Amino acid sequence: MTTTAAVSGSRYDARTIVQGGIQLGAVTAAGVVLFSLLSRAMAGTLESVAQSAIVLAGGAVVTFWPAAMVRPRDVDTIGWTTLLAYVGTVTFTILDIAILRPLGVYHWTWDAIGGGSGFWYISVWWMGGTFLSWMGAWVYAIETARGSPPVARLAAASVVLALVLFVVVSGVAGRLHPAYAALGYAVSAVIGVPLAAFLGGRK
Repeated sequence: MTTTAAVSGSRYDARTIVQGGIQLGAVTAAGVVLFSLLSRAMAGTLESVAQSAIVLAGGAVVTFWPAAMVRPRDVDTIGWTTLLAYVGTVTFTILDIAILRPLGVYHWTWDAIGGGSGFWYISVWWMGGTFLSWMGAWVYAIETARGSPPVARLAAASVVLALVLFVVVSGVAGRLHPAYAALGYAVSAVIGVPLAAFLGGRK
């Protein structure tokens, strides 16, 4: 059973979860729109660099902003952090279906995979968003055990690690692409948890 002392300082009331999730979903939608607009205004290497930067920044937001709102301290509050992110992914899905797609903000070539339907990727989007926030919540909780962690520092560290991986993958592939930035950030999120635990155990 989770004790009051264990979650002291955490915020997982309904208002925090729902309001925070809606805010996260809205920011995600704004990032997607910006990504789409850049694809129309730019081309070539400049486009890839700009879009990759958005992917890295967006990854950091989805990973650590939920943790900053919930302030997880233990397994239970890590779960609540993930729930907030899930609300965010659902919020984005609603905005995507109700507004972005009808306005033709972007063209989803992935629809062809689902026989002309984009609904197949919704579950993938939900899993991705909740996974990143889950990793971020673990890192936040581990760092909190060592003291109050500046979220900006955690986010910056994850972006730097993802950037290194992005450069490596791009070098191997011989070209820049936002998908490599997404891959780099996902790997950095996974590495972040054991790395934080390892560093924490040495202090």
